[in-house]
Amino acid sequence: ANPGQNGNLVLSAHSDIFGEIFRHLERLQRGDEVTIYTAQRAYIYTVTKTLIVAPTEISFLASTSNATLTLISCYPYLVDNQRIVVQAVLQTSTR
Repeated sequence: ANPGQNGNLVLSAHSDIFGEIFRHLERLQRGDEVTIYTAQRAYIYTVTKTLIVAPTEISFLASTSNATLTLISCYPYLVDNQRIVVQAVLQTSTR
C-alpha cells in the first residue's frame, strides 16, 4: 500500500550497513509515533507491536484491511540471524 492507504505499507532497511537507516528500530515501543513523509503530506502511524522472527517468517507481509505500516530489519545488531518487525497503524495525515 502507499502511505495513508488501506493495506500494508512495508519498508525494510539495513541496521548495520549502508547508513544504518534502521539501526535503532528496537527502541520503538507500543504507542510511539512514526511519521512517513511524502511530497504531499505527512502520515503519522502509532506503533502497535514489535516482533523478533526467523528470517523465513513472512506472515507480517500479508495485506491488511486497515492502513498499516510494517518496518523490517536484520536483528540483532551485527549478528543478523533474526529479523525485527515493527508494526503500526495510521492515526492521522497532515498537509
